[in-house]
Amino acid sequence: MMKTIKTIIIIMTSVLLLTSCEKNQMVDRTDPADGANICFINLSADPTTTGTVKTNELCLYFNDVLVTSQRSLIANRLRGIPYRSSYPGAVTAAPATSTIPTSYAGGEYFMFEPGTTNIVAKDTVLKAGQSTLFTVDAVFEKNKYYSIFATGLMAAMSPIVIEDPIEPFTTPKKVKLRVFNALYGVAAGSFDLWLIHQPGTSEIGMPPYKLISGLAYQSVSQFTDTITYGSYKWAVTVTGTVPTAITAPTPDPDPLKGLKGKPYTITFPAGTTIIAPSSTSTSFGERYTYTFLVYGQFGKTSIIAPTGSLFRNRLM
Repeated sequence: MMKTIKTIIIIMTSVLLLTSCEKNQMVDRTDPADGANICFINLSADPTTTGTVKTNELCLYFNDVLVTSQRSLIANRLRGIPYRSSYPGAVTAAPATSTIPTSYAGGEYFMFEPGTTNIVAKDTVLKAGQSTLFTVDAVFEKNKYYSIFATGLMAAMSPIVIEDPIEPFTTPKKVKLRVFNALYGVAAGSFDLWLIHQPGTSEIGMPPYKLISGLAYQSVSQFTDTITYGSYKWAVTVTGTVPTAITAPTPDPDPLKGLKGKPYTITFPAGTTIIAPSSTSTSFGERYTYTFLVYGQFGKTSIIAPTGSLFRNRLM
């Protein structure tokens, strides 16, 4: 009799535990053997009325399945992907002005079942009930690559879903580069982007040139492989800006003998620079595929000030 009672108690306890798990369990994805390759980048941040910054930490759900999250630093709390972070990628719990979206080498994308997908972004306030920040439908195809960007202000966050045509390189010493405009609040919504080559000690400097002209807000340019790998400074300017001077090193470089390791300089008219060239250069690796991200809010400072950074999509 006692054995029967114990058996009944064990069965009832198991049923209760299973029921409890079913009610509270959050469905997480399992990686398929093959499918569509997807990455997410959060480029949306808001100032609040108190002057602090919401980092819009959010999670993505595909067809009600959780696909982006990070390990919680606090027990019983769901953590999402904050502003200036990507998934898969290095996620900073408290983003700063030095935080940039950074992918993992060889793990730039996660895999999901191909087909029509309902994408929902939610915040991470579980106890009070999660808020939906955006929802969009997308069609993902097998063996193709896609990027999802969160842009704009939290009250009207906008998702941008684009295909990434990742292809092998056919020429050496080149970089594939495109530009994405997530910079909120710029007049007319567009900008130009300039590159200023910073030659190594054995290189002759190349003159600065305009890479992108009049790129509209929430738009992305096509990948181009006209960029030679190396180090560059960059500048974002008002659309149509014409430099007052592009100055060669002194003396002028000889194409055969060089004046090696000396960069050209570029001067823009007053009031036309949205993001001025930084004091340090950015390195473009040979046979890398990049997206140059321009994000933040025009006229703001600190973490939401206008900025830009390279995001590596692939090394091939």
